[in-house]
Amino acid sequence: MDLFQDAQEDILYDDPVGEDIEKFEVNRDNTRSLRDPASMNFCLGHETQEALFIDLFKKNSIPHAMIFSGLEGIGKTTMAFRFARFLLKYGKSCAQDSQSGLFGDEELSLPQEIKSLDVDPSDQTFHLIASGSHPDFLHICRNFDKVKGRLDSNLKVESIREIGPFLRKTASEGGWRTVIVEDADTMNRNAQNAILKILEEPPANVLIILIAHRPGMLIPTIHSRSRNIQFTPLSAMVMETLLARKEGTVEFSPSDIEVLSSLSEGSVGQAIKFIEQDGLSMLYKIIEHMIYAKEGKSHKIHEFSGFIAKPAQDAQYRIFTYTYLWVLRKILFLKARGYSEIPRYICNDATNNLLHNFRLEQLIAINDDAKKVFERVDFSNLDRRDAVRSAFHMINR
Repeated sequence: MDLFQDAQEDILYDDPVGEDIEKFEVNRDNTRSLRDPASMNFCLGHETQEALFIDLFKKNSIPHAMIFSGLEGIGKTTMAFRFARFLLKYGKSCAQDSQSGLFGDEELSLPQEIKSLDVDPSDQTFHLIASGSHPDFLHICRNFDKVKGRLDSNLKVESIREIGPFLRKTASEGGWRTVIVEDADTMNRNAQNAILKILEEPPANVLIILIAHRPGMLIPTIHSRSRNIQFTPLSAMVMETLLARKEGTVEFSPSDIEVLSSLSEGSVGQAIKFIEQDGLSMLYKIIEHMIYAKEGKSHKIHEFSGFIAKPAQDAQYRIFTYTYLWVLRKILFLKARGYSEIPRYICNDATNNLLHNFRLEQLIAINDDAKKVFERVDFSNLDRRDAVRSAFHMINR
């Protein structure tokens, strides 16, 4: 899958993931490896959120709707499936005729050994949810467009309307019913209004989890009827652990992990995309060609632009545009915070020149202009070679 495939439709150059996050597929016998979020029995880096969910469960104060917000690819969907499995497995013990409010505090007498949301992978509930066949569970996501070869850009209102009939059914085991809505932030106004009607009068013992990478795209009334759970980027240590669990991943040095963690902004989903599409190599090529641009070696820039602009190199071009803008943002951030040193993995004469000899206003202008060039080339189907050359020319103006 190409990184940022057709991401220009939503102008997501500031969103490092683009249109789709690939599923993590591994041998199902290896329960400690990265896989499809529906089949993962662990979720590292979000222990605080898990502790909160356990506390809400014990107090019988689970809200009818939650928004899981944060960067794409950091484990929000994995945690949503984890919580849904636990609730469908054990929730019958606290299911009541009426659901408490967002911040209820009634304590339940539950076994003290409940210290995690773990459900044994051999359990029937685990298998039913992983296979999408649990009668009390509904997973809503964007449709895959076979013609375009990618996910639809928006979550359709027709998909959201599936929730109403599902919730009108009686829970098969007398417990909870759960709904996970992926990419909820891509819903258009009709879709958001459709789910708002459900949130206004939710049935008892129902949990709807909205996965939102850009929660600001959701209308305020959805926020007011949901409890927001913020997920933070993963640490370098957690990233290293997760990457080591990906089947087929080569071993990385601590410096490589540091680069991947920074480049992917703490998202293991993004990091895996960079690994699979040789994003580290692209980063180093960009830094190298920034030197060529500073030294006036235009033939090197022309050679590179000719290669990266070939139709067969679409994925590499998209990696280039994201990574180039990431380098500019990194330098801009350092300038704005008053830093005098650049991380060693992007440090050379060209990047030092940008940090020390350009004013903050100039760096902002370069960053904005580079984004406009890439967007204009994509939307107008112009020659990508010009975009690459212009990008390197900007840093020496």
